[in-house]
Amino acid sequence: MLHPDNWEKMENPLKLLRNTLLETFVTVVECGGFSDAQFALGITQSAISVRIRDLETSLGYRVCERGRGGFRLTERGEIAYQKAREILRSVRDFDAELLELRDTITGDLRIGVVDAISSLPGVGLADALRRFLSRPNDVRLEVLVASPSDLAQGLISGDLHVAVAPFRNQLPELSYTELCTEEHRLYCSANHHLFDLPEVEITAERVAENPRCQLSYDLLVAPDLGTPEPKAVVANMEAMAMLIESGHYIGMLPTHFVASRVQDGIFRELSAGASGWSSTFYLATRRTQAHRRAVELLIHDLCGADRLP
Repeated sequence: MLHPDNWEKMENPLKLLRNTLLETFVTVVECGGFSDAQFALGITQSAISVRIRDLETSLGYRVCERGRGGFRLTERGEIAYQKAREILRSVRDFDAELLELRDTITGDLRIGVVDAISSLPGVGLADALRRFLSRPNDVRLEVLVASPSDLAQGLISGDLHVAVAPFRNQLPELSYTELCTEEHRLYCSANHHLFDLPEVEITAERVAENPRCQLSYDLLVAPDLGTPEPKAVVANMEAMAMLIESGHYIGMLPTHFVASRVQDGIFRELSAGASGWSSTFYLATRRTQAHRRAVELLIHDLCGADRLP
């Protein structure tokens, strides 16, 4: 038996509710088949096959088809995979909560953010993570990049512990702490016909005649642009910048994200000071959640004592 004095010397935290069959199944699905899963799991394909067969025997139905046609989940396997992910996530959180009683920062820490957040002044996620990770810990980090609505659902479901995004539609189930604001302006690229026009010739009417691209989760329109439908919808900032740089579209982007492109003469702001809006960024957590020590420390590192509720 391990003496209490040696608990702190444990290199690998105890998995109190380990389920090898479910862990193997989830890994196989997320790797897209047995071939890549063998490297993730550190076992042979034949050993994986035995575990999946044992799982199917226990469940009483097939969870996947494998063979010359490739790997695919059955209809019941799709449901089993989602349930297995939820179970394993809950198990890891359970293990972490018990192991933290010995004053160890451990377990999964699942963070959600919107894209292009690393250059946003006022959030400082990289600095917060540096402070957090400088403490002795045994934390497994997961970072998800998604839309604000998907991040909110992830917090509610427990898939995420914390999320940082411009949450415009705030939900009663979540708690929000304001972090900073993000300025959005209208841009064209050097390949666009508006780029070289004198400022006095770039009127609101002239701007409104040009095809726009917008983020799928941020379909706001500046008041002086009217309300035309965007001609292209994208899922992230990099895709927006690429379409704008093509010269066929104009679009709204955060000033911090395009600052280097403007400085290098690749992008130009249109109607400076007239077209744009501000987004308020928040740190969000589930309101009813009893935060683990790791989550509490990250919240502290992100918000600072002056912004904590």
